[in-house]
Amino acid sequence: MQLPPFPRPRLWKYYLMMFVIATIGRMPIGGRYFIARIVSDVQYALRPSIRKATRSNMRHVLGPDASDDEVDRLARQCAQNTGRYYADMVGMHRMDMRKFYEEELDLKGLEYIREAQAQGRGVVLASAHYANPEFAAQGLAAAGIKVFALVEPLQPPEVGRLMRKLRAVHGHQYEAVSFGAVKQALAWLRGGGLVCILMDRDIQKRGVMLDFCGYPARFPTGPVDLAMRTNSVLLPGFARRVGDYKIDGDLGPPLDLEITGDNERDLRVNTQRMLARFEDYLRQDPGQWSVLERIWPDDIPSGDSPAEHSGEQAVQ
Repeated sequence: MQLPPFPRPRLWKYYLMMFVIATIGRMPIGGRYFIARIVSDVQYALRPSIRKATRSNMRHVLGPDASDDEVDRLARQCAQNTGRYYADMVGMHRMDMRKFYEEELDLKGLEYIREAQAQGRGVVLASAHYANPEFAAQGLAAAGIKVFALVEPLQPPEVGRLMRKLRAVHGHQYEAVSFGAVKQALAWLRGGGLVCILMDRDIQKRGVMLDFCGYPARFPTGPVDLAMRTNSVLLPGFARRVGDYKIDGDLGPPLDLEITGDNERDLRVNTQRMLARFEDYLRQDPGQWSVLERIWPDDIPSGDSPAEHSGEQAVQ
């Protein structure tokens, strides 16, 4: 007798996500946030990899003179904000997006998108894993602006397809980063569309070393590359949580790209300038950064100075 094939080891993530969507996803947002807070605190306490990564990130953002207590407090907030992000995600398909747009989302800078599209130009909206960029992007649907978003490939593939289905329920199009998806994004931009992409994690391990918060780290050049190749407007935009449930979204102003004809140099310089925009935003409230992976390759040695390790050389 032939035994049935053993389920793939990571398929449990798919079934768990389906269960969470069908149960917790039906709860009011306050209940979802309460559960997310508990889960996040447990994860932070029990998983050394999360603690080490978020503490390292916060130490780089705050600098070597910040107290250990302050670093730990904000690192814990990063984990909690990541939990809130997933609590948002599992219930997002049930949202009244028009009501959310009118009552809970303050989206500034829409005029930059409308002006570019009135000129027939595409827009690359470059954001970061900060607060919930997903809500700001979803709110664009209620403003009559359709989005093509490039997102991280997830494993197993069933989870990736499920997440893209959840995200697309309000009318946007989401594709996992791949050669084919990038071709679609380029066509979308050349047709005057809006492409959303996040800038603060080098998911494909093809980024370049740049300066961020005074220390070198590797970042993708994708947003700048898309804008340069299609003569699109590059629009940095970030969301911030305000109070318990509201989101402020700040779009723009557009980044004037430096084009010298040296493509490699232009990619690095313009990506560095784009990161500087996010750095200014991040420092205002570091605990809203939803990144649980180490961004900088090394920890800051005791008594270190950002000036000694600046990544400026990497962008010359």
